[in-house]
Amino acid sequence: MSRRVFYIAVIVIMLSVAFTGRSYARATVENLSQVEKSFLQGKYDRVVSESSKLIDAGAYGREELFYLKGLSQTQLARFSEARQTFEYMVERYQKGKRAFDGYIGIGDAYFLEGKYSESISSYNDAMTNFPDHKNAAIVQYKIGNAYHKLGSEDKAREYFDKVKNGSPLSFESKMIPKDLGASTGPIAAVKSFFKPAPSEGSDPGGYFYVQAGYFKSRSNAEGFTEKLKRKGYESYLATQIKGGYTFYKVKVGRFKTKGEAEAMAGKLKSDGYKTRVCH
Repeated sequence: MSRRVFYIAVIVIMLSVAFTGRSYARATVENLSQVEKSFLQGKYDRVVSESSKLIDAGAYGREELFYLKGLSQTQLARFSEARQTFEYMVERYQKGKRAFDGYIGIGDAYFLEGKYSESISSYNDAMTNFPDHKNAAIVQYKIGNAYHKLGSEDKAREYFDKVKNGSPLSFESKMIPKDLGASTGPIAAVKSFFKPAPSEGSDPGGYFYVQAGYFKSRSNAEGFTEKLKRKGYESYLATQIKGGYTFYKVKVGRFKTKGEAEAMAGKLKSDGYKTRVCH
């Protein structure tokens, strides 16, 4: 083989490897997206199975896959497994974007199992490792709620006051129990934990609307809402609690009939947006 032919062969192999790598990256990104979609659809068994396969395969976005797996195990009441998933995630990605959420996930798994003292310890780990985190009010609320379930009213008030004083307009501030003498048993705890979140502002419901977006990040949801408003759509934000975590819906319109909502959905689709008509 001449030197020229040899170099050409090497270049072809390198290009083939590079193309394969890009194709694999695209495929794994798509797989992560599919797992996220399954989670939002409530297909938690599938999320656990698919995320485990992708993690074992070394796929893109493994930290996020661990997080979704842990959340799904929590939803399936597999609390011990959820804690193991979150603990491994926190240990492996100590400075990752989901580390703070991982500590909360461990605490939530304890909380839903009725192990309130252990949950407080895990929530405190989140505060210790991320003292200046922007979502500190979430942890303070959860610690207060755990103390409330334990019947430690003074400690509960201490942490609820931190939420009210530090983040008076936050969702957590609105969720603080008005009566700290309410039931503190495990069943009451689970009901409180999964209580649906109110919509942003005054929203009586009873109408059709188009869901144009569904986000885990409030800032991303707000940005998308403003983008739709600039395009002339009547868009607004609503919150939803799933598994103790807050998600954000971007809605468009309030329609009396499904036909009107479907017409708006068609308009949004023509502008390149994915939509869903809801009631």
